[in-house]
Amino acid sequence: MKKIYALCVALLVCALVKAQTNNLTLLGYLDYAPYSVAGVWQYVDTAGNEYAIVGAENRLSIVNVTNPANLIEVANVPANAGEESLWREVKTAGNYAYAVSEGGGGVIIVDLSALPAVTYKHWYGDSVTNHLFNTAHTIAATDGFIYIFGSSYGNGGCLIADISDPWNPQYVGLADQRYIHDGYIRNDTLWAGEIYAGQFAVIDVSTKSNPIYLATQPTPGAFNHNTWLSESGQYLYTTDEYNNTPVGAFDVSDVNNIQLVSTRFNDTMPNEEVHNVRVLNDFLINPSYGSQLTIWDAARPANMIEIANYTTGNFLCWDASPYLPSKNIITTDTYGGFYVFAPNYVRASYLEGNVIDSVTGISLNNVTVKIIGTSKETKTALTGGYKTGIAGSGTYDIEFSKAGYLTQTFNNVSLASGVVTLINVKMVAFTFTGQVVDAINFQTIANAKVHIDNGSVQLNLVADASGNFSTNTLSSGIYTITVSKWGYKTSCNNYLVNAAPLVLPANSGYLDDFSSDDGWNVTSTVTTGAWVRAVPKGTLYGTTHANPDVDVSNDCNNLCYVTGNTGTTANSDDVDDGITTLTSPLFDLTSYNDPYISYARWFFIQQSVNPANSDTLFIRLSNGITSAIIEIATLNTPLNSTWVDQSFRIANYITPTANMQLSVSISDKIGQGNLLEAGFDRFEISESTGLNDAQNQNKLITIQPNPFTSEFKIHINKPISLNGMQIKILDISGREIMHQNIFTYDAIINTSALNSNGIYLLQLSDETGYIEMVKLVKSN
Repeated sequence: MKKIYALCVALLVCALVKAQTNNLTLLGYLDYAPYSVAGVWQYVDTAGNEYAIVGAENRLSIVNVTNPANLIEVANVPANAGEESLWREVKTAGNYAYAVSEGGGGVIIVDLSALPAVTYKHWYGDSVTNHLFNTAHTIAATDGFIYIFGSSYGNGGCLIADISDPWNPQYVGLADQRYIHDGYIRNDTLWAGEIYAGQFAVIDVSTKSNPIYLATQPTPGAFNHNTWLSESGQYLYTTDEYNNTPVGAFDVSDVNNIQLVSTRFNDTMPNEEVHNVRVLNDFLINPSYGSQLTIWDAARPANMIEIANYTTGNFLCWDASPYLPSKNIITTDTYGGFYVFAPNYVRASYLEGNVIDSVTGISLNNVTVKIIGTSKETKTALTGGYKTGIAGSGTYDIEFSKAGYLTQTFNNVSLASGVVTLINVKMVAFTFTGQVVDAINFQTIANAKVHIDNGSVQLNLVADASGNFSTNTLSSGIYTITVSKWGYKTSCNNYLVNAAPLVLPANSGYLDDFSSDDGWNVTSTVTTGAWVRAVPKGTLYGTTHANPDVDVSNDCNNLCYVTGNTGTTANSDDVDDGITTLTSPLFDLTSYNDPYISYARWFFIQQSVNPANSDTLFIRLSNGITSAIIEIATLNTPLNSTWVDQSFRIANYITPTANMQLSVSISDKIGQGNLLEAGFDRFEISESTGLNDAQNQNKLITIQPNPFTSEFKIHINKPISLNGMQIKILDISGREIMHQNIFTYDAIINTSALNSNGIYLLQLSDETGYIEMVKLVKSN
């Protein structure tokens, strides 16, 4: 088991709430808190009563499980002083239980024949071992012998003792080339988990006094924890106690030529490895990390399918035994306790086949095979073969996809329990091509940037001098394609990508949401926190957002400019000791009648008592001759630590020319120590609506968008009292259509009460009366 640094007690209040999860029905639960539990094994008395022998931290516990709804601990063997341990393992032979622990106590031998009365003793070896045996990790009992693994004797290999007299074991031999963590014995062969050597060993123990090592085999995670043999003896299943390591299925029919047949992870939490694997009727019962008990159908070892799962606690489902006559599974969870489950063993529905290129016939590897409507997804091997399946039966669509090939879907495929369904596929290669053109005159646009995304695949392309682009690295399907170039409005739409060429239109103008790098420049003197184009990683100062954790919602993709983006703590990459400036490329406004500039910005400053005046965000416009500040954000600016949409009539500040440029600067006074962050997103130039400056920032309020369709945002630009603040919307004759109270500096106004398009008036007032009025335009 993994090293545990602190013992925590799991609260399993909901353990009995979910009675069944995928072919496992919880029948009973027994809580051992505050003590942990480890190994478990079964015992049946002469009257047919079923028992679980549980290796608890402070005792060996014997539980009557004949009626799982009424679990009773009928007896226990307490640990000696100083011998409590998280590691306590047990097996049974005849009417005796044999338990070992990392805490000491040798082998605890318990006579179970008179339950609920028990007698017990501690066996520390005999005269041959000088009674030096004290601790061990695990134990096995079979065919009149006990096999003790990871003991304090010798190298910690396998100590073998004869239990012809069950009460008085006699040492007979030792397999001790290397430490053995656990082992499985059938007939005269020991399959030994040599965890630190990263392998299992095959050991002939037909002569117990002289074990002979026959072979070794590395396991998938090179940290072999336990092994178990199939009923046929052809396959050995192995576990490795490392995160993100699979169970291995090995063909061991020829120990001189052992072959790895397949590997398999749990479905729900694949990074959490199986701890102990057990086998019954070609099903694998897998107590696992992540507190998962799973069952896999292993009738086809090259295609093992999970058919049941249950979450038992919050760390490790340690052990399980499925070998009671009732077929109930008894299970331990380290901090959860003891469980009894009724399993429903059903054969999986297997889906297998091969995928090749339709022209060359070459096998295609790395083809994604999905059973639509389930979480089942696999990829073809180097040979082009694939193997997957589901628990139970049903009808599904099966999808095959690979970069450079047309996606193929087989509809309404019937999958039946215990049946292998074969689908062999010939995939057709294709190259995706397209052209970026002006949406008005259809002239090609050179060097436009094309970003292609479907959530799992992202690809960036650049059109050539004729506006053309191509790639053979995509599978066909629906993608979001974003087109951008400075001087054109960034746009994103969903398209079907296949062999048919696409024409992507772009509208001239200026709208940049930073989906691509379209030429903005960063200059800085700061030590940390320079502007960077990135998907923002949020930070908190107390409960206040310092760095944003998302960009604005009304644009393409998730990128914006932020000041520093390590995403660790608020003061780890904020603006420090200097100025960082983000500057746009030049833009030409000579074709606009009355241009407006809009953007979203973010500003945060630590709420210190005396913030430096220099800890400020400045946004400036230049026309190549002069410049003007259009916005300043400081400590007292409303709506700090949020994305704020702004819009300004450019002519109110500066004369529009062909050489316009925007700059966004944030400065931190050297040595001041204030936390300082900023963000900038969705830069746009638009034409005036022709209204009386409804969005002029010299006014108290800003309306966006205007014109609007169903709702708009009202932003109060100056810090004022909101007591009794209210808006009224009037029609052009002055009749009130609706009113709404305002409690924040930013409010969303739903205009479902406005039945028709046209011009309206918005009146802002407080408890003293009228403050300001602007015009609104509602349109589709």
